[in-house]
Amino acid sequence: MANEPEAEWRNLQSPGTPTRGVEGATLASSASVSLAVTSYIHAVSGTAEQLLIDIPYAGFAGTIALRPTGTFTGATTGTATATAKKIGLAFTAVVGKILYMTYVPSTALWYPSYTA
Repeated sequence: MANEPEAEWRNLQSPGTPTRGVEGATLASSASVSLAVTSYIHAVSGTAEQLLIDIPYAGFAGTIALRPTGTFTGATTGTATATAKKIGLAFTAVVGKILYMTYVPSTALWYPSYTA
């Protein structure tokens, strides 16, 4: 039933779904590996420079929420692939402050909600 509150909430779980869940596993920051986003919310550990973030699925456009547990940074120097996309604006994550990252398909870049 489309008007049930729970059904409406599921529609807002992008990129989480009832089978993926809204909150995913903790991801480790890494200059050599892209963040493998599978849910709307992920904790991100470490202090490494992050160059790439995977789009959760083909055709994705939207926002994810990262909860930093370390002061990792985002840099714009990565080399994009079909699924791993570059960061559009450098940032430094703040421990305990949610970092929203918005993917814009027309630019094929992730944009942060804050830079420091």
